[in-house]
Amino acid sequence: MRKIVYYIVPVLLLLIACTRVDSTESIPEEGSIIRLGLPQPFRTRIVDEDNLASEQTIHTISVFLTDPSSDTFTHTYINTGFSTSGDYKLVSLPEEPADLGTKNIYVVTNYDDAATLEALSTLTDLKNLHTPEVNKSNNLDPLKGFCMYGSTLNFDFTSGTNALVEVERTCAKMRINLTFPENPTLSTNNSFLIQHAAGYTYIIENPTAVLPLSDYFNFAADLPLTDNGEQTYTNIVYVYQAPQPPVITLYTYINNSAEPQSYTADLPIPDRNYLYDIDIRVYEDTGSNTRTTSSLQPEYKYEYIVKTYNSQGELVEDYK
Repeated sequence: MRKIVYYIVPVLLLLIACTRVDSTESIPEEGSIIRLGLPQPFRTRIVDEDNLASEQTIHTISVFLTDPSSDTFTHTYINTGFSTSGDYKLVSLPEEPADLGTKNIYVVTNYDDAATLEALSTLTDLKNLHTPEVNKSNNLDPLKGFCMYGSTLNFDFTSGTNALVEVERTCAKMRINLTFPENPTLSTNNSFLIQHAAGYTYIIENPTAVLPLSDYFNFAADLPLTDNGEQTYTNIVYVYQAPQPPVITLYTYINNSAEPQSYTADLPIPDRNYLYDIDIRVYEDTGSNTRTTSSLQPEYKYEYIVKTYNSQGELVEDYK
């Protein structure tokens, strides 16, 4: 019997049809091959120099197939086994390519509630499914694996070609950078708090979904901003896609003050798999500096600059 093999890559995930196998087992590269991958071409690696391997962590993979004209799943493979081959994860399904024919392919990763997935019978069910919830005490952690989703429609399993299914993280990445351009050591004790973050989002993007205010939360504690060795204080935070903007409050201890100064600003509305490069720069207020949007102390001004990169690493917005 021929196997249908899905290749799954941390930077380009690859999907295939399969039986449950041990995650360390080597799967032969035969049959129809579908590549499942994160859409991260070379330019993304340039703008996202701290693109972490942990951000592409995959613990579980679930595959759903429908006929092209139908909403009903014909085949489901829940948290199916996979192995690693070079840069790829491999999954093998038992059906012959001729038995599958042409299908729509839907893939979900890192959703560990198998019972919930097994209860889904239609694409409509999947559209109503949201990601595992987080709260102030268990913020999104790449080591735990981000929930990802992708699809490829009208793929002919008998074509002998590879079908690419790009999966995207359901969360946004926000990189916070703080500098004091005129006095790099003005404050070495810096942190930030994220407020009004969404506790979940929908597996399949749903721009019209409205989360009740009760489903937003504030982080339980400030996150430290660490000197990267070049007197830029930095950290990374991940937040679910949501229709409302989170809020950042920055805390600095200027000139080793006993009490922190604080600066608050709205963050961008988070899109899934987007990178937001957020620069906050603190300048002395001489009365003529117009580069900033807000000030904490009369003697200092805070410049807030955001560069937004989409899933392909393209700069789509640059604003102050």
